[in-house]
Amino acid sequence: MNQDVAELTAWVERTLGTDGIELSRLPAEASTRQFFRVSTGVSTFVAMLSPPDTEDNPRFVRLADLFRSHGLRTPRVHAADLDRGMLLLEDLGERDFAAAYASGEIDAPLDAAVHELVRLQSVVSDDIPPYTTARFRDELAIFTDWLLGRLVGVDVPQAYAGVADALVEATQGVPQRTVHRDYHCRNLIWRNDSCVGIVDFQDALVGPCCYDIASLLRDCYVEFDEARVAAWRHRFFELAELDCEESAFQRAFDLTAIQRQLKAVGIFARLYLNRGRASHLGDIAPVLGRISRLGRDYPETAEFAAWIDIELVPRVVHRLEGLPCVP
Repeated sequence: MNQDVAELTAWVERTLGTDGIELSRLPAEASTRQFFRVSTGVSTFVAMLSPPDTEDNPRFVRLADLFRSHGLRTPRVHAADLDRGMLLLEDLGERDFAAAYASGEIDAPLDAAVHELVRLQSVVSDDIPPYTTARFRDELAIFTDWLLGRLVGVDVPQAYAGVADALVEATQGVPQRTVHRDYHCRNLIWRNDSCVGIVDFQDALVGPCCYDIASLLRDCYVEFDEARVAAWRHRFFELAELDCEESAFQRAFDLTAIQRQLKAVGIFARLYLNRGRASHLGDIAPVLGRISRLGRDYPETAEFAAWIDIELVPRVVHRLEGLPCVP
């Protein structure tokens, strides 16, 4: 047990007024935070070790309370030592949407997640700033810098010219609502009461209304057939009562999904190169394949999509051969 985890364990024991607790490490996504399920033998909690020099822990607490006040199931914060980045949270459950999908439960979780997303988008707060076009461009630069330049070692292709502009423009052509920004199968808990637990919400911004539904239906970790994507996209559009044409929403939905997935594969490369975490390397080629298939449907991205398929994916596969990689 490293020193940070030992200190977290001692803090949790003092906070709960008990000793002999058991901590089991939980999978972590693309952040510097670490999570542990805490068992006292009677009840369970989640302990979060969140370095205050890289994570905005006060905002996490504020947003957890804000979303809960609007009826969303974000974890209750039982205790926090913000200076040391230690938080004790409600345990929302062990079964995320990825596990539900794997067991054949798909439409019931999606239905619940769509309804909760409509509720989330109604939240308005000064603590949720706008998702600026500059930020969208910075996120696309993660792809060109970390995946193309640093992991694969290729120059940005001519086929990419104009793609970033088109993707960013698409995010601005639909109504702007509060967005979670990582609303996917590993951050949604399918609870025994058929409610949706929501985690990893601390980076919420006011952005394109299509962003989170694109994250949900064009998930980096699971691929749905197009009929299911279309059905649930339409259902969300109906429930959200958006002031735009559905055809415009669909286009923005797909192009925003491409923007988000390009950012994601860049982050996966950065996790390995910057932090030595190989956990997401195996996701890069499949996500690039989805980007390529989707991008061929739009003139702004068609040439770039073909380049990804013909040039980039084989180079990625070759680069990853021999590296530690999670299938």
